[in-house]
Amino acid sequence: MLSSTAYGQNREEFTKNYEPIKEQLQNWDPVRGDWLASSMESIAFSEPIPGRPFPESFTPHQMFSMVPKNTRQMISNISTNQPSSENSSQWNSISRFASAATCSPTSGRSYGDPHLVSFDGERFSFQTVGEFVMAKSASQNMEVQVRQEARGNDFSLNTGVAMNVGGDRLAIYSKSYPDADYSTPVRLNGLSVNMTGKTYFLPHGGTIKKSNGTYTVYFPSGEVVTTKIRGNGGSNFMDVSVQVSPCVTNDYQGLLGNANGSQRDDFNVPGRISPPVSVFGSDDSYFKRERQAYIAKDFADVHRVTQMTSLFDYSPGSSTLSYTDRSYPRVYRDLSDLSNSRVERARRRCRDMGVFAGDMNGCVYDNAYLNIPPSRPPVVSNPCDGVVLRPITASTDPPVNVNPTSPRPPKPNPVPTDKPIKDRVENNTTPQTITNGGENSKSTDSKPSTSISTPRTTQSRPKPSVQKPRPTTPRPKPTVVRPRPTPKPRSTPKPRPPIPKTSGGKRIGG
Repeated sequence: MLSSTAYGQNREEFTKNYEPIKEQLQNWDPVRGDWLASSMESIAFSEPIPGRPFPESFTPHQMFSMVPKNTRQMISNISTNQPSSENSSQWNSISRFASAATCSPTSGRSYGDPHLVSFDGERFSFQTVGEFVMAKSASQNMEVQVRQEARGNDFSLNTGVAMNVGGDRLAIYSKSYPDADYSTPVRLNGLSVNMTGKTYFLPHGGTIKKSNGTYTVYFPSGEVVTTKIRGNGGSNFMDVSVQVSPCVTNDYQGLLGNANGSQRDDFNVPGRISPPVSVFGSDDSYFKRERQAYIAKDFADVHRVTQMTSLFDYSPGSSTLSYTDRSYPRVYRDLSDLSNSRVERARRRCRDMGVFAGDMNGCVYDNAYLNIPPSRPPVVSNPCDGVVLRPITASTDPPVNVNPTSPRPPKPNPVPTDKPIKDRVENNTTPQTITNGGENSKSTDSKPSTSISTPRTTQSRPKPSVQKPRPTTPRPKPTVVRPRPTPKPRSTPKPRPPIPKTSGGKRIGG
């Protein structure tokens, strides 16, 4: 281990030789370029990157892809032409970072009752139980591990993925949570992360984006991991896709192969070469079962994680051995074990869902045996597409792009510290709190309320309030309303007696 003095001298030497790269990036963009130069140096030394003083939510790799091509090439030349020194590993990291922007990405994935597609296009089934390395880079601080749990006696499903994202340990679970927090499947360095915004920033430069049940993790070095949580019969599982930029030959290893462009060596293990025929590439059922047994035993054990290398979180009393069962699969299932009608029914469903020809057999297998809906390869979007970088000057004091759940720290207020914290708590002092300032927040002051409430350390005596006499207004005299006399009722005239008539109709008496 280097002493602090030797480390300081090596860092000083690196900083001096790194100055031309920093100047190139600052000439491109004073604000973004300075952040990118500092971030690249932090990545080389496995340190957290600085905050983003611009509106874009880019990783360092994505921001570097926005730099003009000639500037990127000049930076690559500077990093590769450095003389051999104690900082060789840091310069190799800078060189690898610069070349990743020009490499064509390639993808591999694990889906359904796990069917795997390697970086070089090899397809195989992997019905095993345990935790395995999917992909690991020898030149970058990058690794992806997957957890597979049993489903009955014959099948298994992906239930968790754990990653080393440039120095941050990130895990996503579909079941078997390591703690009692079921509100979010994401754990960062062992702590729960609630995705309240579109993007979550990782300390060492990576980002997480969430869309429905899909989590996309962008690595600071350029890799991308897409995790889609799915449900089947009340038991959640996930599909996992990994995209890498194979700039260095044989830089990657794991279940998804070495990304060297050849399928023939994707299953190589020390002392034995696997057959080059894919799982579904032969009609010989015996041959396919032998191949499946080789993959589930010899090949799987090479890539199993140990407790020392595991990136997963575990509940008290459990470990990677709690998720390991080398007896799986107890029975090797094949499409030839199913009736033709059942196979054709599943094939029609997969075809109607637009499944590609290469994924058809895996889709039919999952649909016919476990009734798992078809799954298409994810489309990895590039956050840089269509983005126009507008000039930013340091004098404009641009906002720092931070996580919604991590508000910017408030300005420190002078707080009396004449009493210990214990005494202040016992005296019912109010701690410093952060509120959202929304509609539900109330203010007892006439001034606009702030998001920070200053703690009180002493109980001040309230000022006596002087009550002013109220102005007296003479009351108006009430108006006396005298009742009107009730009028006497009118007398009804007596009816006149009828006048008798004669028989001739004449009146008597004229």
